[in-house]
Amino acid sequence: MKKDLLELTFLGTRGEIEVRSRRHRRHSAALIEHDGARIMIDCGADWLDRLHAIAPTAVVLTHAHLDHAGGLADGAPCPVYATVETHRLLDRFPIRDRRIISPKKPAVIGGTRFKAYRVEHSIRAPAVGYRVSAKAGSFFYLPDVARLPNPPEALRGIGVYIGDGATVRRTMVRIKDRVLIGHAPIATQLGWCANAHVHKAIFTHCGSPIVRGGARAFAAIVRNLGREYGIDACLACDGDRLRLLEPGTRNRPTGC
Repeated sequence: MKKDLLELTFLGTRGEIEVRSRRHRRHSAALIEHDGARIMIDCGADWLDRLHAIAPTAVVLTHAHLDHAGGLADGAPCPVYATVETHRLLDRFPIRDRRIISPKKPAVIGGTRFKAYRVEHSIRAPAVGYRVSAKAGSFFYLPDVARLPNPPEALRGIGVYIGDGATVRRTMVRIKDRVLIGHAPIATQLGWCANAHVHKAIFTHCGSPIVRGGARAFAAIVRNLGREYGIDACLACDGDRLRLLEPGTRNRPTGC
């Protein structure tokens, strides 16, 4: 792989739901390949006993829900990066090499820069989204979110937003202890992207309506909804790839 190329593979694109399909079979997870490193973002219960096939050099977690971290229940063959809160919630897991990521403090992992931003999603399992950047380009990875505080700051200058596909228009957000929890619809997230001048959005962590429904029909719905906001929007499927190349290259996932 070229040194100036960053490739992201969507290993899984299914949310924490019972239903699954050929296109959305495994819990949402992604693999970054860059500069010889293989960095896995999230590792849900679907990935238990399958990490040997991925062979990650590092795992980065967004939060401690089992569809994002349950694959580490038997430990990890590499360093695991997460916030203090996430590591604390996973203290029963036999993870030998724990590394701390502090919100808004950049960390370089395998030549790729990660910057965590706190988001509202769960009270019991505080979540972050990651601004991921390298010479090839940047993206924001946020598979579970009810609210992203200050989107223009978090999303400023990124090339691609990768967000929560639990629902298209229907809100799954509620208030608990004055905090928003649940899942913001794709329509809301497209509004964040539009306000931050992000022109491309891909949605993973797909919910039951999308996974159970016709893939082509929902792909068209999301594409048309994106046009309303002036954004190139699509749904990710398991196995899709996003290649970030030199500035000016059109970045579109294969299969999308």
